[in-house]
Amino acid sequence: MKDKLQSYLYDYNEDEILYKKYYEYLKKGKTYRDLIHDMGGDYNYYIKHITPDIDGGFLPTIISDADFFKGEDSNNIAITKHNRYTPPFNHKHQLFEMIYVLSGSCIQHINHTDITLKSGQFCLVAPNSTHSISVFDDSLILNILIRQSTFEDIFYNLLRRTNAISAFFNNSLYTNNKNAYLLIDTANDTEIKNHVIAMLQEYLEKKKYYEDVLDGSILMLFSKLLQLYEQNMSLSETVTNNSESFSPILSYISEHYDNLTLSELAEHFHFSQAYCSRLIKKNTGRSFTELLRNIRFKMATFFLSNTNKPIAEISEDIGYANVEHFNRLFKKSYHITPSEYRRKNQSKSKN
Repeated sequence: MKDKLQSYLYDYNEDEILYKKYYEYLKKGKTYRDLIHDMGGDYNYYIKHITPDIDGGFLPTIISDADFFKGEDSNNIAITKHNRYTPPFNHKHQLFEMIYVLSGSCIQHINHTDITLKSGQFCLVAPNSTHSISVFDDSLILNILIRQSTFEDIFYNLLRRTNAISAFFNNSLYTNNKNAYLLIDTANDTEIKNHVIAMLQEYLEKKKYYEDVLDGSILMLFSKLLQLYEQNMSLSETVTNNSESFSPILSYISEHYDNLTLSELAEHFHFSQAYCSRLIKKNTGRSFTELLRNIRFKMATFFLSNTNKPIAEISEDIGYANVEHFNRLFKKSYHITPSEYRRKNQSKSKN
């Protein structure tokens, strides 16, 4: 597999060869249509590639989970090489995307900001952030894609803590002041690089239980990044200016969601209840009660999907002593009962 991995990374695939020719045509003042004409190929084949200067050509602005995860796949992580010389195109998606520069450099354009990433750097892009990547040389860029729908399953414990990564994820999941990106500089750490390459190999080989290996590997990656490089992490300016002070509050709610009250929260941060309530509303668009319920139900869906705990026990664990009350609230939010949710999502995990 080592030779195949080397070939996957370093050899130019068909798309990269095509995009490099297009790049050279652009430098000569020609267009993609000129390239199609000169190559004498099937027009319908060529316009299925990224075609920014052809009306009606392929230029996706919204990319769905289905573009990376087939419906029957149970993996939560996908890892791909970003095709070199791909024409940059602004797009957004529901996934969390982590760009890693294996070698060389690239330009990441996120919400009107250009960021140059160099070897050993990560850029974690939040869902619904408009972005594009420019790579016009032999640099190697990897895209690590994480489903948002199963995010809690992987990062359950990490999200309960106060650190730069949990702040990024929690703000993306719960607040109005969405993070655009989080930058992490590993100073070209060889151990981190080898870990990412091992994840890529696992994804490409798709051996039995590879999904579980990837789930564990991505959690290990984030844990090592926090352990070694927490001081080398920087949030996008919007988040730094607007919601940095709210991140500890959100982490505290996420950690104590089972029995927290607004008065206890306000007292912990030395706020009045009224001010604390306004702060939550400003940052999340929700009341304290609504936010707390949202977090509790995310915990409930995690337990329903990943454990065999009785529903009455789950109800009590997340802060609802009355299981009938929990069932009613859950059905109102998800339009199915907790039992139905468990059957549906545990059967998915077994496929």
